[in-house]
Amino acid sequence: MTDTAYDAPAGGATARRSLAASAAKPLQWLLKLLPGIALLLFWQWASGPLIKEIYVSKPTAVAQRLYELFASGEIYPHLWTTGQELVFGYVIGVAGGVVGGYALGRSPRLARIFEPYVMAFYGIPKIALAPLFIIWFGIGMGSKIALAAIMVFFLVFYNVFAGVRSVDRELVNLTLIMGANQRQLTYHVFLPAAAPYVMLGMRLAIPYSVIGVIVGEFTSSAQGLGLFIHEASSTYDPAGVFAGIVILLAFVTVANVLAGRLERRLLRWRALSGAGPADI
Repeated sequence: MTDTAYDAPAGGATARRSLAASAAKPLQWLLKLLPGIALLLFWQWASGPLIKEIYVSKPTAVAQRLYELFASGEIYPHLWTTGQELVFGYVIGVAGGVVGGYALGRSPRLARIFEPYVMAFYGIPKIALAPLFIIWFGIGMGSKIALAAIMVFFLVFYNVFAGVRSVDRELVNLTLIMGANQRQLTYHVFLPAAAPYVMLGMRLAIPYSVIGVIVGEFTSSAQGLGLFIHEASSTYDPAGVFAGIVILLAFVTVANVLAGRLERRLLRWRALSGAGPADI
């Protein structure tokens, strides 16, 4: 009887907590959406009375322009081109940043030799390299991929470099004493320690890859969202400009969501290590 008396309140408390958690999720989404909805409503109202519509268009006009672009199929070639440039540039930049950051992080001698050169090159505005890349790779996708990759590379490189250098030296020595070889040291010590830094660099690099591609398409391109936005701006089509920007925001949002899921999947051990003791 006593056990039943204690189980009932415990079960009721658990049910209340689960109900409160399920009710909190829609509230959190509502709080996230409120600033955006308020901004759109203000924009819709201010376009005309406060600012001329030819400068900022209206959310309803932008939505209509988006519908026209997708219904007519006009935007699909631009989407395909920019999407390929973003994916290839991002992957190449991340791969180069991980390899370079790990190599220099593991070797203090290499770091002393090459870090000044990397820092000097990092200080160059990457936008200034766009004309040079167009000369080297042409006006096709190659120049945009190169520009996006170089912008992504440095963010990932420095995060990986910092992650590898932050590994406790005593932990490395202890692992070596236990008989681990270099491959085991890499997979069981350095990579897990650098994984949070890698994921941080990957997430920070997403908007920079978009910037690199769009700047390259602004400079010279035969196709792409950057070219579409540039042409819309040249023809005084603010709805078209904002439509292109909305599509770019969608690119960044989707990529950020995917990166967040990958981070949660790869770094599950952090959540497990931070959890409280299991009930016995």
